[in-house]
Amino acid sequence: MSLPVTAIARVGVLTRDCRAAAAEYARFFGINDWRIAECAGQTTDGREFAHRQATGSANGVGFELIEPRSGPWAELLAACGEGPSHVVVPAAGWPTLEAAQTQAGIATSAQHSENGGQRRLLASREALGGLTLVFADAPALAPQGEALHLPGEAVLPVQKLYQVSMMVRDLDAAKARFRELLGVEAWVDIGIDSSQMPGCEYYGEQVEHTARLAIGRRGGACFELVEPLTGPTVYRDALDRRGECVHHIMVSLAPPQDFERAAATLAPRGIVVGQSASIPGLMNFAYFDGGKPLAGLFVEVIQPLADNWLELMFPSPEIARIVVGN
Repeated sequence: MSLPVTAIARVGVLTRDCRAAAAEYARFFGINDWRIAECAGQTTDGREFAHRQATGSANGVGFELIEPRSGPWAELLAACGEGPSHVVVPAAGWPTLEAAQTQAGIATSAQHSENGGQRRLLASREALGGLTLVFADAPALAPQGEALHLPGEAVLPVQKLYQVSMMVRDLDAAKARFRELLGVEAWVDIGIDSSQMPGCEYYGEQVEHTARLAIGRRGGACFELVEPLTGPTVYRDALDRRGECVHHIMVSLAPPQDFERAAATLAPRGIVVGQSASIPGLMNFAYFDGGKPLAGLFVEVIQPLADNWLELMFPSPEIARIVVGN
């Protein structure tokens, strides 16, 4: 019995200032309406915790920006710095979750009431490549707190949450854990080799590097696991700095000209292209380094070079569905 993760309601990011981060997310993702709430509770070992959080969404892609005051989030922020840390999963039923936790051997770190509902933080970070799971029932997922309207227009359209990506040290071991604990059975394995990809760049410099990655899906939840191998990459940077961790999300497919316009707009704001490459005739891919403005979040953008790029790259419809969903 695997943990019931079949959808992702929000991506969670730790930040030192959730209001300032929300203003930048508004400018990047076009999320104009936010809620600011104060949250507190107790961990299972009896420690108090507290944080302020900003929640907002664009086209069904939700974010919660956590500004920790004390407790586990504060400890993680102190140890690893700002960055994505967790996903919030809709809880269909607490008894089902409890049974799955027992079988999986994943304990509850903390639980608290929120907006008349319940949120439960699982001790899954070590087992799932740096990914912490937070389950929340419907009342806890409802907007709450002070309403905050912020100006901003998406630099690229937010289409949907295509994937959440973790950096791992051992891809095969990580896949096995995701299969066992989350029930992610089918995976698409992809190799990255700069010798086969013209124009591989790392912060504007031509480089040689290799990596292995795998994309897996269960329902509406898609996870990418990346193991850096050789050469300089944003993947290796993340592992060296934060250990196994959540690193980036993908929410947009954009034509190359739209991507270039976005890159030119974002660079003066401190959001630069950290890594990019091309698969000739199929697609380009690149990662915006959110840096301080986006509190350490990287954002991947795929730029199709052919209308049928997905069919050419993944002739099997089932494989294509794993990669981009329905």
